[in-house]
Amino acid sequence: MVVVCFDVRNPRRLYRVARELGNFGVRVQKSIFECHLTPEQLEELQRRLAKWIDADRDQVRYYFLCGKDVDMVSVDGNGRLTFDATFTMV
Repeated sequence: MVVVCFDVRNPRRLYRVARELGNFGVRVQKSIFECHLTPEQLEELQRRLAKWIDADRDQVRYYFLCGKDVDMVSVDGNGRLTFDATFTMV
């Protein structure tokens, strides 16, 4: 899992970054997405986001969580952890 956080100052760019991230993951807070990505998908996401951010004013952070780390995530309140839709246990 990759947790992607962003701080984009311009509302128009902010909308475009959030929309692009929505193509790759699930929004869990206003500026935070949980994404289950292959290395190729991550590269594509970073390429697409680079078109929309101003490197001098904005930032995007990527936090990589392994399975052990994901198991340790807890959520207080009405949210819940996303899962990798590629794999389903029956």
